[in-house]
Amino acid sequence: MKRSIIHLGSSLLIAFLLGSSCKNHVPSDANAHQKFCIPDSLMKHLTYDTLHMQLVNSELTLSGKITFNEDKVSKIYPMVSGHVTDVRVSLGDYVEKGKVLAVLRSTEMANYFNEYKSSKSELAIAEKNLEVTVSMRSSGVSSDRDYLVARNEYQKALAQYEKIREVLLINGSSFPIKDSTGSRYVIKAPFNGFVVGKNVTVGMDLRPDANDNLFTISELKELWATANVYETDVSKIRIGSDAEVVTLSYPDKRFTGKVERISNTLDPETKLMSIKIGLRNSEYELKPGMFAHIVIRFPADKKMLAVKTSSIIFDDNKSYLLHFISKCDISVQQVTILKSFSDLSFIEGDLLHDGDLTVARNGLFIYTALKNL
Repeated sequence: MKRSIIHLGSSLLIAFLLGSSCKNHVPSDANAHQKFCIPDSLMKHLTYDTLHMQLVNSELTLSGKITFNEDKVSKIYPMVSGHVTDVRVSLGDYVEKGKVLAVLRSTEMANYFNEYKSSKSELAIAEKNLEVTVSMRSSGVSSDRDYLVARNEYQKALAQYEKIREVLLINGSSFPIKDSTGSRYVIKAPFNGFVVGKNVTVGMDLRPDANDNLFTISELKELWATANVYETDVSKIRIGSDAEVVTLSYPDKRFTGKVERISNTLDPETKLMSIKIGLRNSEYELKPGMFAHIVIRFPADKKMLAVKTSSIIFDDNKSYLLHFISKCDISVQQVTILKSFSDLSFIEGDLLHDGDLTVARNGLFIYTALKNL
């Protein structure tokens, strides 16, 4: 029943198109394609594509994998030794910039804090001495030399205070400091991203000279597809070359990107060169470590007519384009597809030329109507 309804709907549409064309036909001795005029109601829904002579793309097929974009990865190391008292995230968690990842108790931080309190007290004393000296100088009680000495002591105390305060800020302290001992060392996320690496647990004792980082944070919205290229194919790849990536997890989906990095050296043993392709991953579908089938496209020396693949109509194992001149001058042209690259196809057609217009959208209705004339 459903198939009959669809068939009936198609027949009515064709009848409507043919009926509309009869009202606008040209004299009967015109060619068949001139007897059909596109109704105004359909004209406003059409889009067009222009045929252009373009360099024919060639392809280079590579095997690779999805990896982190190193420009979007942060490895976090402890800057002081200490004892881990709290870990607030797990592997795979999404964190925002500034979120506390872990908390330590550190004797180094306690020492820094004591120095901070001492320098703050010395600064207050030096500031008070300077105020008294200025007052006494204006009254003629103290000399200019006393003023210079007091000002110099104040500047030294201020420099020491700013220095130790900066050390505390670099090492994760914040102001105002509520910890009376100052031993608390806080590790925070440097930017928004996912915890993709974690090497810390509560109760661990840490040293700043350890080789392992505590956390690895990555954004994951931008990834790389990495591959190795043989020496014979090095000349075919350029920065900005178009690339298409397919993974085992999504065999029917193609991820597009461009070559962003090309190694300047070949591996001395394998004679391979590493390349990196930038990929957008806004839906987080791609995961680092996935196997990737990669196709790199590069231009050849030959030029051919190119058209959007979506403009081509396939019928009875043949390919057609709707050559558009005007609403009452439109014809069906059979073409031969020489090469196809995703959204672009290179074609041959006896009556088609550079600059010709073709119907790119909703052309199937017109094709059906012309075919049934």
